[in-house]
Amino acid sequence: MARRTNLTNTGEYQRTSFAQDGFRVVDNTFSQPAGEEYVAVYCIANTTNTVLTTATGDDLSGVDLQQGMIIYGDITAVSVGTGTLIAYIK
Repeated sequence: MARRTNLTNTGEYQRTSFAQDGFRVVDNTFSQPAGEEYVAVYCIANTTNTVLTTATGDDLSGVDLQQGMIIYGDITAVSVGTGTLIAYIK
């Protein structure tokens, strides 16, 4: 999938903001499809050793997330040691 960068287009902005391409359930068996990126992750069960890589800005590595936490960003990679996240596709 080509990287979407034209956020000045209203339709593209709204599509990205609301993650209308769906989501992935991320647990310790998750294998991220090549080129897939995410706009947010929502923690549905406490996670350990969470890794979030972003296109720009800081990455998170080895972080524990609590159930109910949401992280927004231009997320290019996601993984967890234990627990479950929902990653909303960009």
